[in-house]
Amino acid sequence: MRPDLLAGLDERQRAAVTNPAPLLAVIAGAGSGKTSVLTRRVAHRCATDRADPRHVAVLTFTRQAAVELRRRLRTLGIDEPVVAGTFHSVALSLLRRHWDDTGRRHPTVVGDRSRLIGEILGAKRGGRLSEISSEVDWARSRMLTPEQYRKVARDRTAHVDDTARALTDLEDLKRRKGVIDLDDLLSSVVEASRQNGDFAASMRWSLRHFFVDEAQDLNPLQLATLNAWRGERDDLTLVGDPSQAIYGFNGADSRVLLSPEEFFPGIEVVRLDTNYRCTPQIVATGLHVLGSASAPPPELRSARSDGPDTRFVAFDDEASEVAGVADLVRELKRNSRVWRDIAVLVRTNAQIAPIAASLEARGVPHRILGAAAADPVQAAVREAGEQPNPSGLATWSIEARRGDAEASDETVAARRRVADAVDEFLADGGRDGLSFMAWVRTTRPFQADDAGDAVQLLTFHAAKGREWWGVIVAGCEKGLLPHSSARTTEEVDEEVRLAYVAVTRAADRLVLTHARSRRGRKSTPSPFLADRPRSPVVAPPDESVLRDIEQRRRDRAPDPVLDELRTWRAAAARVSGLRPDFVCSDAVLDAIVSAAPTDLEGLVAVPGVERSLVDSVGSRIVAAVSRGLERRAVLESR
Repeated sequence: MRPDLLAGLDERQRAAVTNPAPLLAVIAGAGSGKTSVLTRRVAHRCATDRADPRHVAVLTFTRQAAVELRRRLRTLGIDEPVVAGTFHSVALSLLRRHWDDTGRRHPTVVGDRSRLIGEILGAKRGGRLSEISSEVDWARSRMLTPEQYRKVARDRTAHVDDTARALTDLEDLKRRKGVIDLDDLLSSVVEASRQNGDFAASMRWSLRHFFVDEAQDLNPLQLATLNAWRGERDDLTLVGDPSQAIYGFNGADSRVLLSPEEFFPGIEVVRLDTNYRCTPQIVATGLHVLGSASAPPPELRSARSDGPDTRFVAFDDEASEVAGVADLVRELKRNSRVWRDIAVLVRTNAQIAPIAASLEARGVPHRILGAAAADPVQAAVREAGEQPNPSGLATWSIEARRGDAEASDETVAARRRVADAVDEFLADGGRDGLSFMAWVRTTRPFQADDAGDAVQLLTFHAAKGREWWGVIVAGCEKGLLPHSSARTTEEVDEEVRLAYVAVTRAADRLVLTHARSRRGRKSTPSPFLADRPRSPVVAPPDESVLRDIEQRRRDRAPDPVLDELRTWRAAAARVSGLRPDFVCSDAVLDAIVSAAPTDLEGLVAVPGVERSLVDSVGSRIVAAVSRGLERRAVLESR
């Protein structure tokens, strides 16, 4: 066993990693080291021969999370090709082999089911498309037939009959077109495992040891898929936080972690109750928010030293709030090294544009996260999709990397990003362009989430799994928090958990704002934040003070080596389609700055720098360090 697998773990984390029970649930509070515990448990079970890495499946819900899990497993010594992916991508990989074995044509996978629903509803769909599409998603995730949906959904929507008809018509339309949607990948696995013993046996031979990240987000269809993969085996680790279950609207069932023994008899439970991310003040605010739910809040404590109190700032109306949020961002920047350490979180997408405009007007660099892929990327995917076989895809990838003197920089970067994805697809046994496009639809590798050095602006839902030094949560008032659409106890409870997710994204600084009136009507602060002793409300400093502070900051030049390394990392992130911290973490950048290596040998010796990083981009890192050292020397000579 590698001795470093347990290094730096507290008692409960160590218990979760080393627990010999094959069937285990790890209830991990916000900031409690969930991902570290999950990956170390995988590595520990492999190192102690309790799991064979060739038959391990680590399941999560986003491609970026899967990439990060694979990266961490490699650093822990897992060099075997562990399966780490989304439910849909793993299902597609298994089904491709099954279709090949049975001589079946690979159907086209439709990533956006709402287009098909729009075709069903026709030109007279009015404003029903969005709601009916959401209801179809909910029904499919819960494996409901149209008749079953009619019985359980009478209180959910006014479009029950329209949705039930859409469920029936959708299946007919897909059959006529010869296409399937993402949920069909999972239901096909479940159905094939029941009807085809050879497929079930082959699948269960390939996948034997299961680890599920963010298990509170499992919906019944995903759970049925997981059980189809497992068969009768109890080799399963679930990791997650029921207090962060925020996808009930999409069919997720948080009871999987709230009452795991109901779903998995005999399962053992370990609870992680220490938050290493947030200050005690932020943890206290989060627990106070959870106190508004129908269930009692969990026990959670902070391992951090005291920080500033949570700030509550009230504004007269939404216009003054939008302007005030921009001022608060600039105020936070005085204590933060970089803009990207700060995020503004909102409950609805409609709140984003006015805040973005306010940040733009004040010259604050910002990025709206979660935006869809740019057109050049989509065009490159279509090009790759025309290739008839693996050889054609490989040739396209090589040519895409060579660039085109007549193409724009954006197009060249987009083609190289898609080429990286093609290489990953081929390494996973990919066949042709059509299969590649299906893979893209299931893994969604081209989310434009590289924010560079910019304030990050996003919704509560999109903030899940992220963290920042400072966070401003805007619009903390009734009607937005909870949202006016939440009527039942279950819906309000989910709004509570959503607010908890937003609050606990902050590590050191947390500011909550609300408007006293919105759209001309009086508004009240969120009931989730009522009856709590509040710190004195401090208005943002006036514009002259901010200008003086900004001038003093401009007079203090940043470290040139760190600046050059961040510039390199941002460019590498854009090309690879990964978040900058996935390319190289801040901690590793800081270590490189301290060592200032001028050759590859020196870079290898820097603590935390992986050999794979040196082999792939080491020369570029060394070049960035050299440029920074030259700039530093010029500054010091003045």
